Amino acid sequence: MAAPNLVSKAIVVKYVKESFDKEDIDKVWNYLGKKFGFNIPAWKKDFESSFLLSKRDKSIQDQFMEFGKKKIEPILNDILYRRRYPTWITLLSFLLNDKIEVLKKRDRYFKERYK
Repeated sequence: MAAPNLVSKAIVVKYVKESFDKEDIDKVWNYLGKKFGFNIPAWKKDFESSFLLSKRDKSIQDQFMEFGKKKIEPILNDILYRRRYPTWITLLSFLLNDKIEVLKKRDRYFKERYK
């Protein structure tokens, strides 16, 4: 099996973090409810509980991303029969694809400009 491309994974995380807005959290919840049948009210309550107990120096988006990585990704990986796969960040990048493409276009523009 080939080694994962860690650089490309880091870039995906960077773009997701940069494009992920507070309003996008509801988009993720809706997708999880429709696609996987998640009990959204219960999951939201669990997230709110963990949010209240967490550090205040992180944005709600960062905390949601960490919550999903710790609690939702293992469940999705079980459903999809995957082992140690970055399903959570892949899901977020899929849902934020339009925003991420704008950021990539911006970065390509500046990269070409300063060669």
